[in-house]
Amino acid sequence: MKKTQLLLIFLLISNLCFSQYYTGQRVFSNKFPSEIKDYNQDTYLMIDNTCRNCNDIIVAVEDIYNNRVIQHAYINSGDSYKFKSIPVGSYVCKYMWTDVLGKRRYEKDNKTMTYKAREYGGYVITLEETTYGNLSQSSISENEFFD
Repeated sequence: MKKTQLLLIFLLISNLCFSQYYTGQRVFSNKFPSEIKDYNQDTYLMIDNTCRNCNDIIVAVEDIYNNRVIQHAYINSGDSYKFKSIPVGSYVCKYMWTDVLGKRRYEKDNKTMTYKAREYGGYVITLEETTYGNLSQSSISENEFFD
């Protein structure tokens, strides 16, 4: 093989390897407002996406009073991600993923998480595939996910 062919193959392979998203990446920073954090709060929301049959997922944390996403992240299958410094308030998670048929799915939790002033600690949401689900969620539209 010629050197130019080897170089072309190398560039193609490296492009494919590095075009994947990584856990914690803000893939929709152009659609959601800038992140909101309160560094005086030692609070978190851990999303555990380590189940055997989980897909990559995008999680958006929404302030229910302002209807505003304060943080979002891409989470690879088999990984966990911790949203940190959650401000005082009440929140729900919105989820976006692609199912096995290639269809984009959008869901929103039906239960809220409340963070109080001078509080530390947080919540852990473990994503796992079960017959009846492990969270109470509602299907939402793409527009509702990004609003």
